[in-house]
Amino acid sequence: MHGDGAFRILERLMDEALDEQRRQRDYYDRLTDPRADIEQEVKIMYARGDINADTFHRLMEMAQSGQLSWSDLARVRSEGAVKERPGQKAPGRKRDAAIVSSLNRLYTHRSRLEGARAETEQMLQALEADVTRLREQAEGAKEKAQLALPDEEKARVYLEVKQEALDRVNTLEERIASLRKSLGRINTLRDEVATREAELKALESGEQLAELEASIREDLLDDG
Repeated sequence: MHGDGAFRILERLMDEALDEQRRQRDYYDRLTDPRADIEQEVKIMYARGDINADTFHRLMEMAQSGQLSWSDLARVRSEGAVKERPGQKAPGRKRDAAIVSSLNRLYTHRSRLEGARAETEQMLQALEADVTRLREQAEGAKEKAQLALPDEEKARVYLEVKQEALDRVNTLEERIASLRKSLGRINTLRDEVATREAELKALESGEQLAELEASIREDLLDDG
């Protein structure tokens, strides 16, 4: 089963972290650039061995310039599947289906985590810029309130502007702290996914090596 119990725990933790990140994103109400998701999918296809290095670089250039769509990627996948079908399967051992399935799930999880991380970092940058702007606004209103004296009515208006800006700063700083916490969870999960991926690849390599060794020994016995 290759650690299905640990896998389910990891997936549950990841879903919780991504749900929280999604709520943060909805709060901020901003659209994501589809190019980032497409670029990530190209990277996953390359990591899985679906495309070679030349195709990877060509697709990345297209994705970064906005010339690559999801339908284009689907066509690349189907063309790759057709090339493998006629019978030129790579010589060697059949891969363990359970390990391949687990690795594919991990690739998908890694993609989701990378997208969530990039989006969270963008939101943090934007909110931190808003905090800086509001602090400057509050400081400017304070100076104008001092200059407005002895006109207390004018000074009061400027002080209200200052207080409103600082209140918004407090709200944004709470949101920033929450986003940083989410980012920490995402980074931790990325590390766990990478560790699990390395474990599965090592397991697969060990199984393939054992099978190769058995095949070699069998051939040596036949020759003898």
